[in-house]
Amino acid sequence: MDAKEAFNKFSTVLSEDEIKKLARKYGAEDERERKLLVVPFFWLMLLSAIKSGTRGRLYNMVSFFTVTSHLIYPQMPITGLSRMAISKKLSKTNWMFYRGVYNKLLEHYIDLLNLNDIKFLSRFKDCFAVDGSVIRLNKTLENVFKSTCKSQAALKLNVKFSIVNLVATKLQVTEGKRHDKKFRFITKAPNILYLFDLGYWSFKNFKKIVDAKSFFVSRLNPSSSL
Repeated sequence: MDAKEAFNKFSTVLSEDEIKKLARKYGAEDERERKLLVVPFFWLMLLSAIKSGTRGRLYNMVSFFTVTSHLIYPQMPITGLSRMAISKKLSKTNWMFYRGVYNKLLEHYIDLLNLNDIKFLSRFKDCFAVDGSVIRLNKTLENVFKSTCKSQAALKLNVKFSIVNLVATKLQVTEGKRHDKKFRFITKAPNILYLFDLGYWSFKNFKKIVDAKSFFVSRLNPSSSL
């Protein structure tokens, strides 16, 4: 799916007016007219995730924004953009805005569920989304926060987030080279649904979840056989 196709599909779920309304609610609205307005910024940030290589790299995001903006907003193409402009926009945008967008999409998804799906999901006591992120640090911290790349420093944040209660129930900070699957997020409580990506793929983790009479959803690892 290319950026234009993705934009056409996503914009039917989340309109421009809804994004602006959420921006006003969480203090992320535009204070004055500028090149990088909140609505195109939101869409370009979201759509840039389609290209896996652009995530976490500001200079790649700049390139993506410049090339793609005329497809999303032909009336306001971005002909030039700096990494500093994106960095400032990120730092000045209240994270509650993104949480508000997430909750809006979640409400929309719930409205689409049929009675059988609602009945099935109601069986779970809680639902946890588990994910991690790597943050690069100054190389002088390499002895404390070792990275997967030589002569670099990075820390890793692993988070266990309750979708039912909308709160992080566990946060772990480790060196960047520590593998995600070492994050201990599984409890002995039954009827829990865990959502995670391939970074947490581990038959040991699967056994813990099954033994606790809980459930999980993950993409299938193509290099593993069940």
